[in-house]
Amino acid sequence: MFSTGQEETCAPSKDPVKYGELVVLGYNGSLPNGDRGRRKSRFALYRRTKANGVKPSTVHILNTPQASKAVNCKGQHSISYTLSRNQTVVVEYCHDKDTDMFQIGRSTESPIDFVVTDTVSGAQEGEDTPITQSTISRFACRVVCQRGPPFTARIYAAGFDSSKNIFLGEKAAKWKNPDGHMDGLTTNGVLVMHPRGGFTEESKPGVWREISVCGDVYTLRETRSAQTRGKL
Repeated sequence: MFSTGQEETCAPSKDPVKYGELVVLGYNGSLPNGDRGRRKSRFALYRRTKANGVKPSTVHILNTPQASKAVNCKGQHSISYTLSRNQTVVVEYCHDKDTDMFQIGRSTESPIDFVVTDTVSGAQEGEDTPITQSTISRFACRVVCQRGPPFTARIYAAGFDSSKNIFLGEKAAKWKNPDGHMDGLTTNGVLVMHPRGGFTEESKPGVWREISVCGDVYTLRETRSAQTRGKL
């Protein structure tokens, strides 16, 4: 992921491929404290000069916390699923030359491309109102775009942190799929909804769904942080 030269990396090149745009709803085109850097109300996703996507590779089943550290200090992306104090499943990710990854979250750390923060309803412009409990995770989600046609974009819950790790603790909802792969849900969750009739004046709200860490779609949980997932 990039930190310096953020604008240049996302800016179109000679022959730009624009995957699409992310828009922060409710701001009518600009944020209260200005539209700059990675805090924008509108953010265009262009094909990167060099692919930075990742895909699952090796799976490790670890029985000691020390073993987990040994895997995670190689400098490559990984997702850790803590099943108990004595068992953690670590899925390592390798480079994917066919995809670009963009990360969204509350954190201002360099792995986050698009910084989204809570705002307090009714607060005056420029007013610094503290938020006691954010509804946006520091590393909320990642959007992965195919670099070639049809340029499909997919969303996944959770983003990789500065150590290139996603960590699902004991209390997080997690499970093993029939194909043997681990998956899970984040505390705040990432929800999606497609308006019926598309984005038109006549469109009606669709049904809200939740996205898992590995990109599957589920019905909503009973509560946002419930440990039981919805229906696939």
